[in-house]
Amino acid sequence: MKHVMLDPDISTRGALAHLHIDDVRDEPLALDRRRFLQMVGMGLGAGLVAGPGTSLLDAALGHDASAWAAGPVADNQGILVVFGMYGGNDGLNTVVPVTDGNYYDQHGALALGENDVLPLDGQTGLHPALTEVKRFWDAGQAAIVEGIGYPDPDLSHFSSMAIWMSAIRNGVPTSGWLGRWLDGYLGSTGSLYAGAAIGHSLPLHFVGNQHRGTSIPAGRPSFGAGDSERNQRIYQTMRAMCADGAGWQRAVGQAHIDQLDLAARLQPVIPEDLPEDRLSAEAEVMARLINANLGFRVLSVGWGDFDSHAGQPAQHPARMLEFNSALRRFFEVLDDRWAGQVTIMSFSEFGRTSWGNDGLGSDHGTAAPHIVLGSRVKGGFYGQRPSLVGLRRWDRMAHHVDFRDYYGSVIDGWLGGGGSDVVGRPIDDLGLFRAAPAPGGTLPPPAPGGGGAGGGGSAVGDFVSIAPARLCDTREGHGARPGPLGPKDTISVQVAGVGGVPKSGVLAVALNVTSVNATSNTNFRVFPDGTDVPDASSLNPRPGRAVPNMVMVGLGKSGKVNVYNHAGAADCVIDVVGYVGSTAGAKYSGLTPFRILDSRVGTGVRRGRVRGGQTIEVPVAGLGGVPTDGVDLVVLNVTSVGPSTRGYVTAWATGASRPEISNLNYSPGMNIPNLVMCRVGDGGRVSLFANSGDLDLVADVVGFFSAKGARHVAVGPTRVLDVREGLGARRGRVGAMEEIELVVGGRGRVPTNARAAILNVTAAGATANSFVTVYPEGAERPEASSVNVARGQTAANLVVAKFGSGGRIRLYNHAGAVDLIADVTGYFV
Repeated sequence: MKHVMLDPDISTRGALAHLHIDDVRDEPLALDRRRFLQMVGMGLGAGLVAGPGTSLLDAALGHDASAWAAGPVADNQGILVVFGMYGGNDGLNTVVPVTDGNYYDQHGALALGENDVLPLDGQTGLHPALTEVKRFWDAGQAAIVEGIGYPDPDLSHFSSMAIWMSAIRNGVPTSGWLGRWLDGYLGSTGSLYAGAAIGHSLPLHFVGNQHRGTSIPAGRPSFGAGDSERNQRIYQTMRAMCADGAGWQRAVGQAHIDQLDLAARLQPVIPEDLPEDRLSAEAEVMARLINANLGFRVLSVGWGDFDSHAGQPAQHPARMLEFNSALRRFFEVLDDRWAGQVTIMSFSEFGRTSWGNDGLGSDHGTAAPHIVLGSRVKGGFYGQRPSLVGLRRWDRMAHHVDFRDYYGSVIDGWLGGGGSDVVGRPIDDLGLFRAAPAPGGTLPPPAPGGGGAGGGGSAVGDFVSIAPARLCDTREGHGARPGPLGPKDTISVQVAGVGGVPKSGVLAVALNVTSVNATSNTNFRVFPDGTDVPDASSLNPRPGRAVPNMVMVGLGKSGKVNVYNHAGAADCVIDVVGYVGSTAGAKYSGLTPFRILDSRVGTGVRRGRVRGGQTIEVPVAGLGGVPTDGVDLVVLNVTSVGPSTRGYVTAWATGASRPEISNLNYSPGMNIPNLVMCRVGDGGRVSLFANSGDLDLVADVVGFFSAKGARHVAVGPTRVLDVREGLGARRGRVGAMEEIELVVGGRGRVPTNARAAILNVTAAGATANSFVTVYPEGAERPEASSVNVARGQTAANLVVAKFGSGGRIRLYNHAGAVDLIADVTGYFV
């Protein structure tokens, strides 16, 4: 082997490039996979060749010919999924010592407060984005191994990655730990389907002395998988042409045949519509490979960059969100029958320093914690948390668990033994598993706000606006059984695959939910199918009038949402206006509310009431912080004022056809607001139509979606404010012209780096007609209303609130006294 001097300060990307196989430069037939497949006419789209076999690539790698099919995984065999966090993960901000004053002194501005984390015990919390890890922890199925490292740690990315990937502490590594496990598992036989890394290259840890893993790109193979008669004739002809020959010609011919076999085998497994987020897409591919039972025992994926020397408050939460989204997607796709045979583990080449630096970052450190998840895992803490006492700025934490014991414990406890042989030394087994692999097993239920067809809870996505479409009307039996919902009654409504919403890849949906014909005061609660009825209400129906509210909600595994009615009877109407997807879409930019329309004073339109049957066009582009172009849709709070009769308002893009839906329902004697997401049409305008009577219309723009901005994360309804109980603010009603401050960032599963939150704000028991204004801390209070409430009534409205400093917002009550309640249903980051 040639020895090459590398810069000790090599970057994460540079180190990874050296530690992944893309070609074999020391061999006579030096071909990387890309060039090889292009040479034989396949192109990268079908690039699935790797591992031992009789192809030209295997000849170049020096392997003997062998069979490629492993057969299905046996019932007593475990499957291991490995996540590599490249660049050095900050373990202190992943598993947070919330009661350790040294952590706050040393980590400084990087530290997460006790209220910022997901609590594990009285002393420790998880990063707030890791809701998937938390649900496994709560079920006793997550092990956290603290203080992992090795003696005399190397702080170079390349060297430490090589050590972790190879499990060889000294010398030049020529093989990796998973590759050596494959050597023992496969013996003299070969298999393409025993181990795989998802990506375009093979990492060192999958290179054995006799066997190698497979590299599988996160995309559907094409050539070799077409089922048309023409394609099949081409494939049969190629097989016949390639079957003869000897030597080099035979190797090239066999490569063609192997590629056709691979593509045909994997094409049905991998869908075309994978998530936009790379890690989530790769996680889905791993789950689908397991479901197909091709024989895979070990799968891995790696991503970064975790090397947060600067800008860590934005960088690290983004990595945690990606990890959480990938875990969620993996378990959404994984078939339940594999629950007792799959375990997930993490690794990173090192941690970060306990001391933050002057660039709001941290430096290469040691002794980080790692996570093991699965239904057979014995949950709890393992190892020992490194002490921070007396550490100076450049000191590193002491390790307590050798990383080879970590690997060996997983190999012996889950993969059937041989851990000491793989790591080259006796191991101290940590005892991470409570039971051996077996079919079945029970995974913890999905967190509220998530599900299989979509998956909210901490899944990151972009917003996609669609033409508004009606999903449900119980008055007509459309989309649900006919007839009103009775007391404590629930209906399920199919959303995925209906009304322009895709069948898969949907993380949350934007719905306009309206109650009609209520017989008593009640509340509707909208939530993902398959999850428990939440305590938080989505809207508050009242007799004698239709009550609308916008709702952002995740989908259940079935692709459905549920609507629960608390008391009396009421009909339900649901229109969908958009969804949050894993494919590319629009991103959110929050604004301080700005009034673009008030027909009472002539703002946005001529002064005067809007008559029934009339359409008004309202300019929005270029106003209140909305750009003049490049805007997909705007978020408006539209309010009906003083209507003369009952009716409804419809909003849509100017120049398009008016949809047959209602965005706002009005009744005499009441001012009623509703949040509206509306595409921007001709001339940067939106159109508003009132169907009957006459009324004034008021609209405030609170944000917009475009190509740049923040991505959406749905969470289960989480209460962050209730002045009746002193939650989030002092206990007691909010008086006339009084304001309260509410911290949202870092609470209610909202991370500290979030830019805005989606809140269902409720004004309860008002003593006078009033309105509530929600706006960013530090901004001047705008002339806008977020919720309108009548004396003696309770009213709710969805609010997309931009954060001010410290993740804070303010809530202002105009008249009388009122109780204020707020539930988080999502955020933008």
